[in-house]
Amino acid sequence: MRNEKSKIFDSLLDTFENDDIKNFANECIETIPNYFWDVGASSTGKYHPQYALGDLGLARHTCALVRFLNHILNIDCCKNDFTSRERDLLRVAGIMHDSRKSGDDEDYARNKFTRFEHPLLAANEIRTIIGFIPEEEVEFVANVIESHMGQWNTDKRSKTVLPTPENKYQKILHLADYLASRKDIEVLFEGYETPKKEIPKLEDYIFNFGKHNGEKLIDVVRTDPGYITWAKENMTREPVRTLLCQL
Repeated sequence: MRNEKSKIFDSLLDTFENDDIKNFANECIETIPNYFWDVGASSTGKYHPQYALGDLGLARHTCALVRFLNHILNIDCCKNDFTSRERDLLRVAGIMHDSRKSGDDEDYARNKFTRFEHPLLAANEIRTIIGFIPEEEVEFVANVIESHMGQWNTDKRSKTVLPTPENKYQKILHLADYLASRKDIEVLFEGYETPKKEIPKLEDYIFNFGKHNGEKLIDVVRTDPGYITWAKENMTREPVRTLLCQL
């Protein structure tokens, strides 16, 4: 039985062109662990935009990926490089690419952090879902998922080396995932509003880095004006950058 929150994928399923692959996609969604619907796309919050964090964050990231994929496939010069069935199989791969981000529900209960080998875990789960489409198409989806991490295919804490994209199918999915992970690209979702970051008051801000660590910004203005001049020209860190603009 599908998780109630999985309705967020309904708009993605409406873009499918082949009923049997759409049915396969629905069966794949049934296998997604329960935690998937409650977590953000990044267990640390460092590597994904604001809309992809918190409750349903991983699901929103997944939706964004497939939206980007569909935008690309709507362009004739790209669309014509893929058959109708290939386009749908790529959509399934997009929906399922992070479906084992922290393993299964038992894995998540033990350790809530992202598992580096999650592309391989997701691909292997796909290979168990048979009887809906030809086996070579199931393997197509699994193969595309395995390389979605692109050039980020090694980790110092793991001996696993993930495959990198080699063919046009793997490359287009990785591109869509890359775009859906950019912090400077906002994606809108009905009923969701990106929380606004509060900028502290100028008189209250205390440096938490550098040579003036622990000192108030307004005090540094008086004691080290040269540093403030340098900071205005070079500082890109928030909220410092915004506060410096107020000086």
